[in-house]
Amino acid sequence: MPAPTFLGIGVQKCGTTWLARAVQQHPQVATGATKELQFFNHREAYARGLGWYEEQFRVRRRTRAIGEFTPNYWWTVGTTTANNYLDSAGRIADAYPDLRLVVCLRHPVDRAVSAYFHHMRAGRYPPSTGLLEAVDRYPDVREFGDYGTQLAAWLRRFPLDRFLVLVYEDDIRPDAAKLPTLRRVFTHLGVRPGFEPTDLTLLRNQRATHFDIRFRHASPWQQRAMRAIPPGVRTSARWTIPVAYADRAALADHFRPEVARLEGLLGRAMPWDLDA
Repeated sequence: MPAPTFLGIGVQKCGTTWLARAVQQHPQVATGATKELQFFNHREAYARGLGWYEEQFRVRRRTRAIGEFTPNYWWTVGTTTANNYLDSAGRIADAYPDLRLVVCLRHPVDRAVSAYFHHMRAGRYPPSTGLLEAVDRYPDVREFGDYGTQLAAWLRRFPLDRFLVLVYEDDIRPDAAKLPTLRRVFTHLGVRPGFEPTDLTLLRNQRATHFDIRFRHASPWQQRAMRAIPPGVRTSARWTIPVAYADRAALADHFRPEVARLEGLLGRAMPWDLDA
């Protein structure tokens, strides 16, 4: 069975869905049956064995690169939870030491806030839950943004030249950057860089509106009243779920040494203002 040649290892809420959808369109790339196979980070999936894992890839005659995107692989150091099997980096390196790796990073506080609303949208806590309270309940909200710690753990297993590190604000969010970014990705994966996917500027994983989140957590009688609210009003500021400035500032203080460590490991500055 064909072994993977690359992995997109994260990070959550940093444009990985857009990137995965674009990469899987390349005729020389074989991906998994789903975007996230969640193999190396879930005990039950990992117990199925590498044979099962390799069977998930749809390989064709012209395939030159094989791989998948599971953002949870990035979370290789941190707090053990029921759904996360730490040290993905170790298991991946033991199985496939020659892999090429793709990483997407984003302003760590903005990423944490996006993850905070992701959990809220999923119904894991109500809108009354503050950002730092959510971090206490779901450590991944913060630990995915511990970029220096996570990358250092990966670099103990793979050399730096195996990584293509993309920055969301520079390489993914601007429409003008999308095609040049994909050419870099395709070159890194060893496939034809000139291929141009469709729907390059289509947004992926758009966040539910704050009205939608509040509606999900409302009582039945509140929901009946909310259904009568005109669509234009539903996007107004009155429905916004605030994020306390003090909570953002506390996370920024936590992430400063992580960003400094990341910059030292990569030998480049990041474009993030943690004081904003």
